[in-house]
Amino acid sequence: MTLDFWLGDWVAEWEGGSGSNAVTRELDSRVVVERFEAEGPEPFSGLSVSVFDSVAGLWRQTWVDSSGNYWAFTGGPQDDGTFVFATPERVDKDRMFKRMVFSAIEPDAFDWRWEVSEDGTVWAQRWAIHYRRRHVGAVPGPVRPAVG
Repeated sequence: MTLDFWLGDWVAEWEGGSGSNAVTRELDSRVVVERFEAEGPEPFSGLSVSVFDSVAGLWRQTWVDSSGNYWAFTGGPQDDGTFVFATPERVDKDRMFKRMVFSAIEPDAFDWRWEVSEDGTVWAQRWAIHYRRRHVGAVPGPVRPAVG
């Protein structure tokens, strides 16, 4: 599984909030760029850049946001049909492992969870978002892996 399922314009909804996410292919279609916006009384913006590392055989993602966070993730598809990005070590002032889990992936919808862990094995959900494609049926083409 690649990140093709994630490409597109998305409406994001969660308990107590909503937002949008635009995910595109850039840089000769080798990089996936995410632009996330949370609306409402506490607006929040984030940007991620993901690329497939063909040598390591996994995806690498860098996340930055309007709160001043910076995290580096690695990951990929899992046997259970999810796609997981996780920090390889404890990060930031919380000194916790962090991960995001994409699940229930369909052509026009998916679920996303933000989870943390003290030990990297037992995870606690901190945020859950349901995504639905803004333009149903507009599935973009595949991402071309990096060569070299």
